[in-house]
Amino acid sequence: MAVKQINLDALIDNTTKAEVRIAGKVYPITIDDEMFKRLTELQAELATYFAELGDISEEKFAEIGADGRKEIISNMFNEINKKMMSTLDELLGQNEGHRLYERLGRKTVALSYLIGELRKIYTDSIKEKQKEEKKQNDRMSLYTKNKRKKRK
Repeated sequence: MAVKQINLDALIDNTTKAEVRIAGKVYPITIDDEMFKRLTELQAELATYFAELGDISEEKFAEIGADGRKEIISNMFNEINKKMMSTLDELLGQNEGHRLYERLGRKTVALSYLIGELRKIYTDSIKEKQKEEKKQNDRMSLYTKNKRKKRK
């Protein structure tokens, strides 16, 4: 009787490692909970900044004057940019956040899009894994169903 061999390592590796090309450079990334956690934390931090900005009343905004408003927005924008570059450094390598910022035209919105896409890679890998598990379960179900028919 032949023994069926199933290589689960290959399935796991396919869903935990990837290479992404960004601004002309290929980055190997590990798709794991730590990656997802870091990207999710960053998105939560960014949402907090925008919520704080939204909490400033119109009266307060008028009270601080144009220079005050400009300073608040500039500081917030700089903080957001710094946090995004720091996160990209953690995920892609030292100084890669700054390199990407420069290569992508010094656009914070481009970094934000990039971070969203990296997060999507994680969620897509989970969907891919679930799809593969369903396929395996369907095969097993068909196999056991056929076995039962043969016994009758």
